[in-house]
Amino acid sequence: MVRFKRYVTNVLFLCMALPVFALAIPQNVLARTCMPSAIYGQVEHDGINNNKIMQDMDVRNGALVIGYEIKEDKKEYKDESGNIRGIVSFKYPQFISTLHSVTRINKQIKKKSMQYFKSGNAKSIKEYTKDAIKHNRFYEDTEQYYWTTFCDISYNKDNIVSFHMSEWWYAGGVTNRHYYGLNYNLETGKELSVKDVITGNTKAKILKAAGKYCKDDNVAYKIIKNTKKYNFYFEEGTVYICYGSYELNHGPDFDIFTVKGKYK
Repeated sequence: MVRFKRYVTNVLFLCMALPVFALAIPQNVLARTCMPSAIYGQVEHDGINNNKIMQDMDVRNGALVIGYEIKEDKKEYKDESGNIRGIVSFKYPQFISTLHSVTRINKQIKKKSMQYFKSGNAKSIKEYTKDAIKHNRFYEDTEQYYWTTFCDISYNKDNIVSFHMSEWWYAGGVTNRHYYGLNYNLETGKELSVKDVITGNTKAKILKAAGKYCKDDNVAYKIIKNTKKYNFYFEEGTVYICYGSYELNHGPDFDIFTVKGKYK
């Protein structure tokens, strides 16, 4: 009877101690012992409102969850009445985690935002807006010039993530658009190339798809063939190869064609 009581006491002690012990395990150890990770968050699809900061690290249904938020860096240019007439804005994901690989990704993405605001397009919007304010060149009182980038998640599974990025430019003429992706392996911290998301002979598959897309447009096909680094984002089973306004000599129109992707 004494042995039985000791046995029950030991079991109760272990049941009480295990949660405390689990909390003491470093996060990087949890990351290695759990199933493949996923990121968790929310983004408003209208590209205007931003949500949502989730937990840093959490284990749900046996899978590691890494939160993210969509941040926005922005500069506004106002007229004498205080009305916003020019906007340069960059929306981008930042993951909420202390893992070294994820921290490295955050720094890479933040650097892209800093480069965005130092670019010629950003400087041009500032100059065009100031000139339009000074000489009253706007078509209407509520018109705004802008160069903005929106962000939405398109793939999130097994440590692999793709964010669909869309750039919009307007300065009194036609609206120019460009699409690309921010594509990463959360476990390694590596930014993915198009070869990482298409199996087999990547170039041959892209050119085969390009041939169908371009049809008799030999100029556009040649540009695609000579492209050294493809802009892309992907969804389940599909990779989107992206060209912005004027890149394929199609004026302000943008061009996107698809290739069968590696990730399902």
